[in-house]
Amino acid sequence: MHLPRPLRRLLLLPVLACSALGGQAAEQPRLDGLVLPFREVVVASPVQSVIVQIAHREGASVKAGDVLAQLYSRIEELDMLRTKAALEKREFDFKGSNNLYADKIISQDEALKNKIELELARLQAEQATELFKQRTLLAPIDGLIVEQMREVGESVTATQPVFRLVDIAQVYVQFYIRAEELGRFTLGDAVEVHYQSGEKKIVRRGKVDFIDPRVDAASGLLRVKVLVSNPDRQIMPGLRVEIAPAS
Repeated sequence: MHLPRPLRRLLLLPVLACSALGGQAAEQPRLDGLVLPFREVVVASPVQSVIVQIAHREGASVKAGDVLAQLYSRIEELDMLRTKAALEKREFDFKGSNNLYADKIISQDEALKNKIELELARLQAEQATELFKQRTLLAPIDGLIVEQMREVGESVTATQPVFRLVDIAQVYVQFYIRAEELGRFTLGDAVEVHYQSGEKKIVRRGKVDFIDPRVDAASGLLRVKVLVSNPDRQIMPGLRVEIAPAS
């Protein structure tokens, strides 16, 4: 039966549409994701004091244990020195009392008293040292200083934020999937992260590090996080990327 050409085109449209849908389903479209820091830490002052020195500023790369800032600490330093001197005296007294007790010149009670006084002096010295250390703000992680909230000469209260650090030597890429798509990803799966850097399209490999066991009741979505190595720090937090299973 000979059909007019326009009618033949109309009859072919559903077939072509089905073929196109089948091809798209086989491809498994990429998912949109957001880059997050591996770790983000706010460094706060543990005590009320005044900042007398800033050792590192915004943009600086620091190692865990590096000094970030110094608070006024002269009173705590003097107290630490005083308790250390008192401890040395108690140690000397304790050695002398041990000799006297061995020679039965003093009683056991007197020797025990000297021992207890030595322990108390040691505890007081440790406490004074810890109070002195609290006047130095240290970096808790390796990372970059991305925010400095206070300047030299400013007063800070206990728990008041002073620095914000991020660790992006590796980063998380967070995305969401529907509960029925959960079978597409399992922990440890290799994935590809696609993003644009200038005019270049870059692909990095990562692995599924976390799958949230909770499904959001309103949206039906659950959260997945992919861990990606980033030693050159080219993948920046806040960047929008695409995720696909590794080929």
